[in-house]
Amino acid sequence: MMCGKPIIATVTGGMQDQLRFENEKGEWIDFNENFCSNHFGTYKKHGKWAFPVYPSNMSIVGSIPTPYIFDDRADFRDIAAAIKEVYDLTPEEREVRGQAAREWVTSDESMQSSRMMSKNVIDGIEETFAKWKPRAKYELIKIEKHPRKKSAHPIVY
Repeated sequence: MMCGKPIIATVTGGMQDQLRFENEKGEWIDFNENFCSNHFGTYKKHGKWAFPVYPSNMSIVGSIPTPYIFDDRADFRDIAAAIKEVYDLTPEEREVRGQAAREWVTSDESMQSSRMMSKNVIDGIEETFAKWKPRAKYELIKIEKHPRKKSAHPIVY
């Protein structure tokens, strides 16, 4: 986008921010804890530089520190169709869409320019310093003996 080219992207995670999906009022969607992804295609209107590929299947993966993460996967045929759609544009139309991408990605709204990303990092660091509470140097944990648990069924290999 920074280089003035249209994009093809799977509608997942931070990738969907680059597509600039709009709500009914024409406003850029503000993803939050109540609406964290447009991967189901709730909103279809997007920037003219964007060629979204909606996931064909989704799963949840995770671990103890990260209980769940959506794992969205696109169908290769949908990706091929998006590539063909861009390929079929005239060079002039690709140029117009690419320039629209560059204008938007360098705008203050997108917050994706180096100036805005640097500002966000600085703001985050300042917020961290403002809310910083040092950890205790040590923590006392009372350990109690618990009776050994026995398996009701023998383990057979």
